[in-house]
Amino acid sequence: MRQDRLSAHIGITLQKLRRMETRLARVGMPAFLARFPVWVLCLIYCTMMRGKTARIGRIEQRIHSWLDTIRELSRHEKGRTELVDLDSSMRNDIETTKRTLLALRDVCLDIGTMFGSIGFRSRRLTRTQQAFVTVVDESCATATALQLALQSHDSRALALLRDMAQASGAVQVTATAAEPAPARQGC
Repeated sequence: MRQDRLSAHIGITLQKLRRMETRLARVGMPAFLARFPVWVLCLIYCTMMRGKTARIGRIEQRIHSWLDTIRELSRHEKGRTELVDLDSSMRNDIETTKRTLLALRDVCLDIGTMFGSIGFRSRRLTRTQQAFVTVVDESCATATALQLALQSHDSRALALLRDMAQASGAVQVTATAAEPAPARQGC
């Protein structure tokens, strides 16, 4: 999985940078200069995570607009029987999206732990990770609300369609009973 490779790559890079920092400190380089490569890696990671946070925020906005659409369909008489997810494919797609977001969240937290394991602390890293975790949690909550709204909408739509089919069947039976029987012709 791509996220696992990213995590492994950053972990390996951090270990190499830590060894380099130790060697540089031994030869007399000031600590803040010896740690500079780790700061650069942290800055690159934070920049990448801010981009991912923005993209996931846009995904959350799309999910929220879909949720508003489903709720609006459920409010209107004509829309109550539209967009029925019979095979649950839309709900399954949403569940897959949630699992992917949660996996990304775990990778983000793992990478933060890796930085901490070499003794590196950064407020920027902490803020970046917190923003990422927050947007993932909000996206998952909105996605769960969408799944529930879809399930509720589908249940109501199927019940209405069944009622309409039964009413249509009763009307046909009543109409057939009301028609005069055709006269039999004699031989």
